[in-house]
Amino acid sequence: MAQVDPCYHLPPPAFFSGKALPLLYEAMGEQVRQEMRWAKGGCVHLSVSVAAQDTVVDYVAITAHWGMTRPGSQQVGSGSPRKQAVLWVWGLPLESALEDRQWELREQLSLWLSHGSLRPGFLVAGGCPSLEQAVRTEGYIPVPCFVHCLDSLVGSFLCHHHSVQIILGTARAICSHFQGSAEARRLLSRLQRRCGLPAHQPFWELSDHWVSAYHLMEWLVEQQRPLQEYEEKHQLGKAGTALSAMFWSLTDSLVQLLRPFQMVVREASTTQASLSLVLPQLRYLHIFLEQVRGYFEEQSAGEMGAAVRLAEGLALQLTTDGQLTELFHREEFVLATLLDPRFKGRIEAILPAGADIDHWKQVLVYKVKEIMVSEYSLPPSPSLQSPRAVRADAALSGRVAKSSGAEGKDQEDPVQRGSASESLLFGQREKSLLEQLESVGLLASRRSGASLSMENHQASVIVKKYLRENEVVGAQEDPLAYWEKRWDVWPALARLATIYLSCPPTGTFSASVLASLGSRTITEHDPPLPVDAIQHLLFLKTNLENFPSYTPPPLIFPSGDLADVEQTSEPDRTV
Repeated sequence: MAQVDPCYHLPPPAFFSGKALPLLYEAMGEQVRQEMRWAKGGCVHLSVSVAAQDTVVDYVAITAHWGMTRPGSQQVGSGSPRKQAVLWVWGLPLESALEDRQWELREQLSLWLSHGSLRPGFLVAGGCPSLEQAVRTEGYIPVPCFVHCLDSLVGSFLCHHHSVQIILGTARAICSHFQGSAEARRLLSRLQRRCGLPAHQPFWELSDHWVSAYHLMEWLVEQQRPLQEYEEKHQLGKAGTALSAMFWSLTDSLVQLLRPFQMVVREASTTQASLSLVLPQLRYLHIFLEQVRGYFEEQSAGEMGAAVRLAEGLALQLTTDGQLTELFHREEFVLATLLDPRFKGRIEAILPAGADIDHWKQVLVYKVKEIMVSEYSLPPSPSLQSPRAVRADAALSGRVAKSSGAEGKDQEDPVQRGSASESLLFGQREKSLLEQLESVGLLASRRSGASLSMENHQASVIVKKYLRENEVVGAQEDPLAYWEKRWDVWPALARLATIYLSCPPTGTFSASVLASLGSRTITEHDPPLPVDAIQHLLFLKTNLENFPSYTPPPLIFPSGDLADVEQTSEPDRTV
């Protein structure tokens, strides 16, 4: 869930039954429309998330994402060139027909897109096939939610390894022991302080998600000493019998295996993330698992043999996962990577062995030319390819599919595989994920340069100059800032880059909108809030946070509402 700006909180309860809330909702909606008018190229991307609050209603959050890059580095408004807003929060009765849901969704999207002649971009969604189909009819191109794909992969890995299930079962038993006894928690706190460790106890912060399980195991490894002392003096019940040297070693190994996955999920979910991060991060996971397996093999004595099997199992799942492997052949992700100056010079290292780099350059050139010859310089459809590019892409997919299983053995260059490096494993906490991408040759740097070889490539001058440009871009710099400076130099290419790089790789933002359904303001309101009030509240809360400079207009309260508001105590700040 997104951090809440304390300046923006839900209205007082009196708003829920009056007409002030709908009025504020309309005013905020007009503000969002005004902001979207400045979308560069008129292109707006969507993300969709669904959550069930109860047995009667499902809620859907539709959010918009766009870039506001302007020539001369002058942005409309303030803040980041990346903008996002909630378009619609929708309470769906469970008994509603699928056709009715799709019709209503198309109607809403048409209303939003009609303002300022906005154009559909990409749709980022995971697990909403019926809604994806409705959005597709409006011209949006679905792209997989990267985090949703990783969640499926890691969740499957954790469920299908017996040793992992033993570790997780023991971890849950330890949690249950401390959750059920205040005295046990007090004794553990005393031991934590004696060992000089944080007294944090995460027992009420856990969920069924794999990231929650990862944080619990990470906590167990950190707190191994006080937990062992507690077991010796006070007993942990059934969990205590499983706290062997094998348990601690495998838990530590599992934390090492999952740490880069957790880092990727975290960084891909930030507001600055774009589609261009997906392939470099995915390639990094392949490299990491190859190297960590080698490290475990070097240590393969006793319980470390089990760690090697875990590493091999996770690596096998990653290399054979069809949805993730397909991303390396998806135009949206490859072009976004090429259009990110941080990664363009490492494209051969990022794509699978045998990938036809010239093909992707040709696709990029085709799209740039499409913009240049357009009378009004309108952006192309994000998924449009030339007939030649489509045929080449099909051939490429067939070649790479045959070689994907042997990728770990054959792809030695241009990324240095080498022997396992302990710094890769144990330096993760000190380095950001982008710094680690640089360390394995997936990110251009001052040491390695930024240019991409262009021998025998028949690209247009504009693309050739961009790909050969050797200016280094900081790892933490937003690539949209780079394109702001290039707008006057390569306007068509800059416009195309802004479209691709303004799309988020995950549906985290739309999911965060629905996370507020669990807030006390909604769950404990008496009487229960009507569906339309909840829709308005979630829409307002998130949009007020995302447009801090927006000042709501004075509201004219219907008779009786103002008196109710004046008698209301401090507004609820819990959402």
